[in-house]
Amino acid sequence: MLNKFRQDLQAKIRQSGLLGAGHWLIQYLASVPYEHIEFTVFARSLDEPLPAAHPDIPVTMRLATEEDLPRFRDIVLPSEYRHFARRLTHGRLCFLALLQDNPQELVAYCWAATEIDPDIDKLILDLPPGIAYVDDAYTLPAYRRQGIQTAAHLYRLQYLQILGCKRAILIVDVKNQASQALVRRLGYREIGQTSFLRVMRTIITPLTIVRAAGSTGDQGEFTSHHRVSCGPQA
Repeated sequence: MLNKFRQDLQAKIRQSGLLGAGHWLIQYLASVPYEHIEFTVFARSLDEPLPAAHPDIPVTMRLATEEDLPRFRDIVLPSEYRHFARRLTHGRLCFLALLQDNPQELVAYCWAATEIDPDIDKLILDLPPGIAYVDDAYTLPAYRRQGIQTAAHLYRLQYLQILGCKRAILIVDVKNQASQALVRRLGYREIGQTSFLRVMRTIITPLTIVRAAGSTGDQGEFTSHHRVSCGPQA
């Protein structure tokens, strides 16, 4: 654990400088003894039409492959990079937004899964058939507030529709008002709450059960137990 922390801190200094790394370190240390994060659970029917996206900067969307992994090396921390590699290797869906004029430049990404394995996804989530879990969206700071993440999110939902998924679910930190407003504009509806409590970096809360609409429109259940902190939607 200490080696992981040291690698992440060194990477944060390279990426954000001493000031940015200092803010990250303060937040990290504050979360070690006690951390309780609450999330709002949202769902959206994929049988309904999707709105059109018009980002301010022309971008190209596509599904990532394992060959795209080096693109993340300077964006995410080493521990996250290893996690991304495992997810791609095991068939999780990562969607990339690349500059149309320079397709080598990554500006945003987001993830989705139609199945969950706790050892791979660091999450216990029972997904009923036809339901997809969407998570871990990020836009590079220089390209934020230009509609790119909205376009990436809609491209992700279109891809899930092609796969035959009937509903998408996601969770958003209750304090992240910007992300909550975004997903509501995209047609998501609040269906419940979930949370986790972590003491000394160890999850101690039991499974949280929330209500979610099933793929046929009937009410169904899924259980969610977060084994690590889930990053906010960006």
